[in-house]
Amino acid sequence: MVMKKQYVVLFAGVLLLFVIFSMSGVHDRMPTTTLQPSDISSGIMNIARYLKPDFVFRGTGNEVQVLLLTYMRSGSSLTGDILQHSPGAFYIYEPFRSLGHKNSSTFTIEFANGTSRAPPYNFAEVAYDNLYNWFTCNMTNIPNIGLNDGFLKKGLKSRLYPICMNDIKGDMDPKNGINICARQLQAVCKNSPFRIIKTIRLLMRDIKNLLEDLPNLKIIHLVRDPRATLFSQSKLGKCGEKKGGRPGCTNRFCTRVELDVLEEEKLSKKYPGRIMPVFYQDIAKEPLKTSQKLYDFIGAEFTQAAQEYVYNITMAGNPNNCAICTTRSNSSEHIDTWKERMDPLFREIVNERCNYIIQRYNFDK
Repeated sequence: MVMKKQYVVLFAGVLLLFVIFSMSGVHDRMPTTTLQPSDISSGIMNIARYLKPDFVFRGTGNEVQVLLLTYMRSGSSLTGDILQHSPGAFYIYEPFRSLGHKNSSTFTIEFANGTSRAPPYNFAEVAYDNLYNWFTCNMTNIPNIGLNDGFLKKGLKSRLYPICMNDIKGDMDPKNGINICARQLQAVCKNSPFRIIKTIRLLMRDIKNLLEDLPNLKIIHLVRDPRATLFSQSKLGKCGEKKGGRPGCTNRFCTRVELDVLEEEKLSKKYPGRIMPVFYQDIAKEPLKTSQKLYDFIGAEFTQAAQEYVYNITMAGNPNNCAICTTRSNSSEHIDTWKERMDPLFREIVNERCNYIIQRYNFDK
């Protein structure tokens, strides 16, 4: 019975390797080593031995890193999903969600390589280091709490990590499993010409040095009409009295966007052509045209398959029924819903506090 289980896991490991190589386009460089039963340890193949970065998973040095920097309820799930269908893209969805919910004064960060970082620490500094490690595919230096976040399932390639962890469950020490599966994910990442990360948890000023540290980095700054964003946030309970009510959430949101806009203007002068402001209403109203612009900006081919995918999730009439789903039956129909449904007093609060953003981006046109 034990041997049967071992061979089942071995088969799963081989199958997973086949998927990795298929997605990475390296069939002609597959290892010629013959797998033997001795390759099984504690019920699982020693996958890490076949996934050493210096073996076959080596980038060209021309990989493009793409940071989608935006805000809650601003269309980022849809935009990120559009971007991850560029050929060979490696996409990470909200890598700091779980860490952001922890207390930086008491929570110890453990990493896949077995090291740890004791509190206290600055969240923005830790997030910066993690962004760099994600973009450079240094997965063993990623916090375990980030690797084990369920949102990794939202990436077409990053979902291989939870698949790997599920396959080895109960067959080895969890920390060893995390290291092996992290190295597997690292191998997949290194063979991806576009490495894309979406986050709503960082300010532009927090990541400005990445433009220097990563010469191929492109930043997409996604902005939505603040009235639409705040209306949507309020429906999720983000403007409750305990959080300062509508004036409180409005002030917090628009202060953050204003800071990002000012930082974007400075960085665009220093790094021309590397930051692109994008507006959600453009994506919703003209998804194919705007997607083409996004792909052109990052240097990706807007393939027929990608075009068909964008059409199907924005214009084909497919139903959507969750808050962070990417499919819209018709993305243009809901873009101005707030105009009919937003409470007039709330709208007045936002108009007054967020006037700079509304005027800056001509949202009243």
